[in-house]
Amino acid sequence: MSQDTFEVDIAIIGGGIAGLWLHNRLRRRGYSVVLVEQDHLGGRQTLLSQGIIHGGLKYALGGGLSSESEAIAGMPARWRDCLAGHGDLDLSRVRVLSDAQYLWSAGSVASRMTTFFASRMLRGRIHKLRFDDYPSALHDRGFRGRVYQLDDLVVDTESLVRELVQPHAEAMLRFDPERDHLEWDEEGVAAIQLEGVRIEPECTILAAGEGNGDLLKAAHRQGLAGDMELQRRPLKMMLLRHRLPYRLYAHCIGHGSKPRLTVTTHELPDGSLLWYLGGELAEQGADLSDAELTDYTRRELEQLLPWLDFGDAELVPLAVDRAEPLQNDGSKPDKAWARRDRRLVVTWPTKLTLAPDLGDRVEQLLAEGDWHPRHGQPMLPPTLKRAAPAHPDWYQIFGVEHG
Repeated sequence: MSQDTFEVDIAIIGGGIAGLWLHNRLRRRGYSVVLVEQDHLGGRQTLLSQGIIHGGLKYALGGGLSSESEAIAGMPARWRDCLAGHGDLDLSRVRVLSDAQYLWSAGSVASRMTTFFASRMLRGRIHKLRFDDYPSALHDRGFRGRVYQLDDLVVDTESLVRELVQPHAEAMLRFDPERDHLEWDEEGVAAIQLEGVRIEPECTILAAGEGNGDLLKAAHRQGLAGDMELQRRPLKMMLLRHRLPYRLYAHCIGHGSKPRLTVTTHELPDGSLLWYLGGELAEQGADLSDAELTDYTRRELEQLLPWLDFGDAELVPLAVDRAEPLQNDGSKPDKAWARRDRRLVVTWPTKLTLAPDLGDRVEQLLAEGDWHPRHGQPMLPPTLKRAAPAHPDWYQIFGVEHG
């Protein structure tokens, strides 16, 4: 065998949360793994998520726990175990932005939700706060609503990516589509050619998010994964940079089954705070121009938080396409998604919080395919370019240097 050819148990294509989580988890299980990424590790979707590790309660606002909320009910506990250093992965050095996520409501909505939150099925998973315990942004006598605390948490996605990359950075390789290529056969990916080095995997996992679309087209040409396709769900988030001293991690309850507004807070190196706004605002924003969404956001803030002055705040819309497996009705999947066809496994976590669930599903597929650790982790040449972690877009958008 040529010294430039390396056999590995698993090749992962894509370095977002799916690929990074699976790389770490499978290395812990003894598999030899190589990951290839054509851009930066963390990509757009991972670093542009809000970092909320939730247990599905925000999907239960319609009056009962849906299949979606039940599917992810155990995720916060799984993540807390990892953050404590004794879960599926050791994430003890990942920065936690908030140990809780909140719900706030007002008027008739508050009255309707009180009965819901008092129900037996939610007991112990959510509780109403006293006024003195409200988050600082809501601790104002002008606020007439109610605030509830969820058993959720918020992690810093940049820190998360960094900690997932660091242990195995030597096996995370930069794929240049102008120079490198995949060799496909009727079983899957036969080899990955990188700068004159040939990597031959027993199994290949597609974990490239939006990039899975083109990869699946190549698989289809080989008669593989014919029933698997990509769907995109466009969102337009809003970045709100301000100098107010308030950090908020909360969902605002509207009249529908989804949060009207979801807020997380991120600190920029210049000391200013960034509120990252999602929820229904982001879904509606996909159909609005940037100017229309900016005006709409200002009106929402004035209505929902009238005691706060955002007059000199900077608002910047940010389009984010969520890549997911195609659903018959176009809806978003309610679980992590992984399927196998011969030596190919196709994955989407569908949301950050479901990364542990994705790991479970992939390990089950590997066991069904009788793929067990067979090869040692290769010592790849130092001349191969390694993929580097990305940074959130907002550093460049606001012209500040990342830390």
